[in-house]
Amino acid sequence: MSILRSYDSSKVQVGFTLIELMVALFLGLLVSAAAVQVYMINAKTAGIQSTASELVEDAAFNLPTIEKKIRLANLGLADRIAADQPGAGIILTSANNAVKDKDGKLQLDNLRNSKDIDGTTNLPKNITIDNSSVKVTLLSNTGDQTVGTQKNEWTGTSNFNLKSGQLTIQYRAPQDMYDCEGQLALGPREVTIGGVKEIIDGQIIVERFYLRAPNASKPTELSLYCDAGKYITEIMDDYAEQGKPEKNLSQSVLFTTNNAIRDFGDAGQEIMTHVDYFDILLSTNTSGQSQYYTIKDYLALELEKQPPIVGLKYGLILRSDNAALTDEGLSDFTLLGKKLTLNSELSKKYLRTVVESYITIRNTNFE
Repeated sequence: MSILRSYDSSKVQVGFTLIELMVALFLGLLVSAAAVQVYMINAKTAGIQSTASELVEDAAFNLPTIEKKIRLANLGLADRIAADQPGAGIILTSANNAVKDKDGKLQLDNLRNSKDIDGTTNLPKNITIDNSSVKVTLLSNTGDQTVGTQKNEWTGTSNFNLKSGQLTIQYRAPQDMYDCEGQLALGPREVTIGGVKEIIDGQIIVERFYLRAPNASKPTELSLYCDAGKYITEIMDDYAEQGKPEKNLSQSVLFTTNNAIRDFGDAGQEIMTHVDYFDILLSTNTSGQSQYYTIKDYLALELEKQPPIVGLKYGLILRSDNAALTDEGLSDFTLLGKKLTLNSELSKKYLRTVVESYITIRNTNFE
């Protein structure tokens, strides 16, 4: 006897065909590729934004510190800032490059002590380092001037086709304070001069800002440095007295003579990393007419035609810590009116930004 079996066709299981599986796999790969692409774009954007944020932070936190120092230039010193003004807050000249008048007669310079007259020449005495006049390569210079060759001198180091400059300023310490290297400088204090107790002004702080490579093996990794020193101009009965009544003061604030700069001309302290270029311009204002000069152009003017300096403009090109761009970035920049081209051997995949700022020198007579 045969038994007939019936099947419910609605319960028959049907799977994907090979073609359907291939189409599904292809669509899945497309979706995954799109997701990866979106992720890569977002990661790249986040990296660039993070790098850009680092540049902004460098400018936000470091530049105000530098500008605060520059605004102190000339405090408690000269009436005006010029190449032939003893004590001028922006130091352009020493006995090594003192300017001459139209008759060729040597004039005063910025590093003279107008209160201390030489008995032989009847001229103010030089401010010196190790008994020698201060080298021009330790003074303010712009990138169009002749650079130095000795260790720690200004050499125009730059990652662009033009040389960087150097800014050297001086000012009286208005109170006990610290210079850009973190060294103490004394403000006004009581000493004995000619047997009489007198309150003298603060010690004179000298600071220079310039570029150098912290590591000689990486000459293109440049940082902005500040080298600081100090000196006094007063002739005292007892130089040791200037530190009293304080005890255990740093030896750097205790002088044994006047007119001698101490602790100046070394490498200094790193204050800003990854700076590819730095330079300055001098600002003058005559009868309401503003004019900018490089230091070379300013010193080339006849003495009688050199207007007082009322401010300065500085500029930097900052570089990101890490390469952030997949494609090459900019290699040409404009700073302080100059066209700059990045040196060809350097990577263009770093973010770079231009910073310019104008600072009015408040501690001077503008007339």
